[in-house]
Amino acid sequence: MENNFSVLMVCTGNICRSPFAEYLLVNLVQDIKRVNVSSAGTNAMVGERMSPETQTIAESYGVQNFESHRARQLSEEILGASDLILTMTRRQRRRVVELEPRVTRRVFTLREFARLVAATTDEMLASDLAEVSFEGKQPFRAAVQSIALSRSQLSSISDPAEDEVVDPYGHSLEVHQASAQQLVPAVNTLAKFLMRVSSETVT
Repeated sequence: MENNFSVLMVCTGNICRSPFAEYLLVNLVQDIKRVNVSSAGTNAMVGERMSPETQTIAESYGVQNFESHRARQLSEEILGASDLILTMTRRQRRRVVELEPRVTRRVFTLREFARLVAATTDEMLASDLAEVSFEGKQPFRAAVQSIALSRSQLSSISDPAEDEVVDPYGHSLEVHQASAQQLVPAVNTLAKFLMRVSSETVT
């Protein structure tokens, strides 16, 4: 397990956005044996299940096996063990860096990471992985480093909110649906990225 690539989803309470993103990604990358996915909250409602509204939304997207989810509080230890950290907002991203500065180069908002991935061609990815060991998590970590470096090469977005997923907690089912419509495409892009990296390392 220690040699698997660890993806951590982060939101506030760890009962809506981050567990939804976690279990959706788990469903999408279940065939990649070297990837683990988990979630945590910056102000977690520790021990709570996924919210009823989020469960409804998750089921509508075919997400399964989320009944065992229990919210947990983000910690330095959890961050230190994570290879890719994806937050739902820029504020949460700042909180992660404040809590554990050593993860700065591997923390992004979820939608920011998807935007950067979309700008990475197969040729660029293959080139970045050409000199990397194919063992365990190494190719995935190298790919994330490559994405991090591309931040400076991509034009800034005009509206920072485009890099965030709206918080649906305490709101109507319609707001939960709107939140999901921001989150799901980004998770799909992430899943395709992880599959691309995995396919590049198959010998």
